[in-house]
Amino acid sequence: MKNMEIGNSLDLRLEMVNNQLKSRGIHHSAILDVFREIPRHLFVSKVSPLEAYSDRPLPIKAGQTISQPYIVALMLSYLEIHPTHAILEIGSGSGYATALMSKLCRHVSAIEVYQELIDDSLEVINQLEITNVDFQHSSAWEQFDKRIVYDRIILWASPPRIPEHIFDNLNEGGLLVAPEGKSEQYVWICKKKDGEITKRRRDPVRFVPLVQGSVHEIDRNMRG
Repeated sequence: MKNMEIGNSLDLRLEMVNNQLKSRGIHHSAILDVFREIPRHLFVSKVSPLEAYSDRPLPIKAGQTISQPYIVALMLSYLEIHPTHAILEIGSGSGYATALMSKLCRHVSAIEVYQELIDDSLEVINQLEITNVDFQHSSAWEQFDKRIVYDRIILWASPPRIPEHIFDNLNEGGLLVAPEGKSEQYVWICKKKDGEITKRRRDPVRFVPLVQGSVHEIDRNMRG
């Protein structure tokens, strides 16, 4: 049943890659391959497969969204992922981008503040037999273990300003790609060189805000 369901969406995935990605300048072969491979509709099960591959973001649980395919591909292209890389993903949401990156790198550590999103993501990740991913119920505003560094870091939600402590977990020579801003948001590419961070502004975007507070505070607010 799993293989049949995934196979039946192949035409939709190919159409998405051709019409939404390649036509807009996404030509990195490895990125195009993973968009052809990973079934997006499994991560947005409440909509039809046709809508799942549409050229727009879609709502998921906890008031969050799964981003427009083109924006995901664009940010992954800025990340310059290598097969040996360890990636820290902040705001994993549906888990779709987690699955895409898992095929491009050595390991993905995914952070998400909403446990229900982690639970849903894990169900699909396990269905796809992806084994190089781990999920953490954590907040970007809390300090991470400074002994653990990553070659790449990516955020899928927009903080008013990227929390400075996150750069402590970026390897020398590493890249961080993130939206930043409130009413006006832009994608920023940040590189660590000789312990210093250089930032380059790219495209205007629209992401959900990066939820502020500790996991305990966010959980308490969710419970009312």
